Amino acid sequence: MLPVYLATISLVFLGLAPIASAIDKLVIISPHRKSIQDEFIPKFKTFYAETYKTSVEVEWLDNGGTTDAVRLLGTRFDKSKTSSGIDILWGGGTNLFIDLEQDHLLQAYPLPATLRDQVPQQLSGVPLYDSSKTWVATALSSYGILYNKKILGLEGLKEPTKWSDLANPMFKNQLSAADPRHSGTAMTMIQIVLNASGWTKGWELLAGIAGNTRSFTHSSSDPIKAVVAGDAAAAMVIDFYAQPKIEELGKDNLGFVLPVNETVIDPDPVAIIRGAPHLETAQRFVAFVLSVEAQKLLILPKGAPGGPKLASLGRMAVNKQAYLETEGKRSSPFNPFKQNSFLHLNAVTNAKMVHVLSDLIGAIQIDTHSELKAAWAAIIKRGMRPAEVAEFALPPVSEKEALALCERWSDNTVRNANVNAWVAAAKAKYLRMAAH
Repeated sequence: MLPVYLATISLVFLGLAPIASAIDKLVIISPHRKSIQDEFIPKFKTFYAETYKTSVEVEWLDNGGTTDAVRLLGTRFDKSKTSSGIDILWGGGTNLFIDLEQDHLLQAYPLPATLRDQVPQQLSGVPLYDSSKTWVATALSSYGILYNKKILGLEGLKEPTKWSDLANPMFKNQLSAADPRHSGTAMTMIQIVLNASGWTKGWELLAGIAGNTRSFTHSSSDPIKAVVAGDAAAAMVIDFYAQPKIEELGKDNLGFVLPVNETVIDPDPVAIIRGAPHLETAQRFVAFVLSVEAQKLLILPKGAPGGPKLASLGRMAVNKQAYLETEGKRSSPFNPFKQNSFLHLNAVTNAKMVHVLSDLIGAIQIDTHSELKAAWAAIIKRGMRPAEVAEFALPPVSEKEALALCERWSDNTVRNANVNAWVAAAKAKYLRMAAH
């Protein structure tokens, strides 16, 4: 065996550079799809080597959806109160990050001055980073309806343009949806409907949508797959899942619409976890993700100079300079900094309601889905009588009562008693309505 220095010399003479051993390390947990990882991490490694003159090893923990990622963080902190062994949480919507900040699980990181100039503190009234400086948006998302044009044609259905279209009986058994207890994206879309339509009308739409849904899935990506495969005609989805599929399969096959004045922009944040074992590397990663060059990965098409290499990501950036430098080159001409027709949601109230609302949806629409669908079919058969539709959709608590429960929801006795009562009442109601 050659001594190490002779082996290195031999590699040089052969025209091969010796492989540098990784010195720095970063551990990321994220619900983001693999295409984000495949584009950002190689670019980060190259940037890191060029900027800091050393290599970095990145461990990417894919634990499923947002809720599963948070559960893993909690388990890690239960074992060690000082550190989870994870540096970065990336993705999941602001509700999640507000919760984690209030639980003191995030590490503050003031943005460098250059980034503060390029990433505004808010957009259309929506904060892009928290006053606590514990989280910052890395991308913007919006929510709409993805539909399969071929299936719509075969079923004689019109292209949906608003949330209420999905509650129309014409879409019976034509929808796919994700379980909000496992998908932060699904939870956000439920809150959008309730905020856009109000508590009473919102629940009427959600009940109709649930009645038209074939089945609820764990992952927010599964409904997209169902629409693409033709197993469902439409689904409520996040924009960055829809746009790449349309680009890949063509506008003749798929369509996507943002309901006018009925949707929001939702920041997709990143945060450093309290007790991060590789704090400096984590800070460098946050700054990189917000940089102009990294942000271009979100908005440029595959193969464009400075854009993604493997797949278009179809997202909205948060760095204003990235838009200025990509005019006429982006996958979509849409610029969120030039729009002003989004719903304004109360991020704090929505974050507070998440746990009660997800359990409520689970109890009266998902765990009782077979009974709900039977009742919905019977209501449709009887001609959609308004009084029956209202009774079918009425939740067991008012908005005021749901907010009050939020204060006591960490008490498992209170939570379990309410959930069990909701399931029992919903099941009894649906069975009675199905039997009429």
